[in-house]
Amino acid sequence: MNAARTAVRIEGRGPVAMALALFLGRQGFGPDSTLADPVPDELPAWLSSRAIALSLGSWQLLSRVATLPAAAPILQVEVSMRGRSGRTRMRSADLHAPALGYVLRYGSLHRALAGALSARQAGATSGESAGADAALTVIADGEPGAASKLRDFGQTALLAEVVAEREGHGTAFERFTDEGPLALLPLPQPLRHALVWCGHPDESARRAALGARAFEAELGTAFGSALGALRLDSERVLAPLQRKVRTAVDETGRIAIGNAAQALHPVAGQGLNLGLRDAFELAALLGQWHASGRALADAAAAFARARRADRALTVALTDTLAQAFTWSAVARLESLALGTLDMVAPVRNRFAASLMFGLRRV
Repeated sequence: MNAARTAVRIEGRGPVAMALALFLGRQGFGPDSTLADPVPDELPAWLSSRAIALSLGSWQLLSRVATLPAAAPILQVEVSMRGRSGRTRMRSADLHAPALGYVLRYGSLHRALAGALSARQAGATSGESAGADAALTVIADGEPGAASKLRDFGQTALLAEVVAEREGHGTAFERFTDEGPLALLPLPQPLRHALVWCGHPDESARRAALGARAFEAELGTAFGSALGALRLDSERVLAPLQRKVRTAVDETGRIAIGNAAQALHPVAGQGLNLGLRDAFELAALLGQWHASGRALADAAAAFARARRADRALTVALTDTLAQAFTWSAVARLESLALGTLDMVAPVRNRFAASLMFGLRRV
């Protein structure tokens, strides 16, 4: 069979693109039939230091293809509403799992995947020479583009790192405020946490401009005393929040995955995890088609069908969590729902499992 007809061209240099190349290797695609963009040796400091949360499912998938770096395990997620009663805690022990997920910095994950990819591609042909002849092109980086369904949440995320007075013992906190979610995620270093504070754009800009002590006081009021005093220990970065979902049907010979297919609100940290499931499922599908001699260029429709449920569920979940708790008219019902969820273990555990694994084949 002509090698060009079985080659897959991957456009992208991020974790989803690299994971796809590595997953394809497990499906029998040799280095010369997986044509990937060159991976940069150095990343911008702001990107390298960014905290990312991998679900347990994503951690397991990536562990199959790379030696992953040190990360902070999420042993418990505490979900609550600021100023209202009702909360729920999802615990890894209740699901007999080592963790619900892991938090690490983008740069360390990038280096681990790049190292695994470099070892696999040693001596392979450069994708630049054969990419134009590939049977299938996968866009694994960027945004969904103009042909996308946009939802503007009217929120801006303020990103920073803080040092807590007390140890959180592997707890990730998700506080829902009148403006949007406020999350604190444990980092590998003791007492250190990544902050994602979603709020009205004007308010987020005002908070970013506050002096450190004034900012810490306002954060303490919004978050509470669960970790004691919180000390700001990084620059503050603002990121406008929108959800974009690709609406154009993938063309013959072209498939979009990850952020190129759907860019989500960061609540519950599902964007990267959904992209990694895209990569895993696509590699499995292409492996089946390759083994049966089917044309890889025709795989787009089958892939769209296979991923429809997981994508739709995850988009709906993040959309709802991003704004539902800001609706004052139903705040009491939401507070009651959180309290009820905490008492009904099967329902709570089912919800936690959906965040850990989504809808994919293991």
